Amino acid sequence: MPDTGTLAKPTGTASQKAEHFDVLIVGAGISGIGSAYHLQQQCPDKSFVILETLETFGGTWHTHRYPGIRSDSDLYTFGYRFKPWTGDPIASADKILKYMEEVIEDNDLERHIRYGHKIVSADWSKDDALWTV
Repeated sequence: MPDTGTLAKPTGTASQKAEHFDVLIVGAGISGIGSAYHLQQQCPDKSFVILETLETFGGTWHTHRYPGIRSDSDLYTFGYRFKPWTGDPIASADKILKYMEEVIEDNDLERHIRYGHKIVSADWSKDDALWTV
């Protein structure tokens, strides 16, 4: 039976080698980082990569720069179950980014993140049962 994993192929010259991953996570925001943590814990035999358009993690908490950006929900609920939020219940973007940075560092997730990668297409091969991204 063919492998049903995901193939992430860098754009650029034809000489670049395609890389195979079982799972592709799109974005290094709150959800992407949480997904990577759980995948690493629950499926340690699966390979994965996080593709992030920006040059840093954080998603919404990095891109929204208007004055006073902060959570609009309490972070005791919004935070990760595996790393409970210990600060004030309503936090600023910089505190949320620091929290995410700790999660990434504590769980060795940085090595899975590819910054500066924009997904422009995804093609399914029925014959190979693979995606080329």
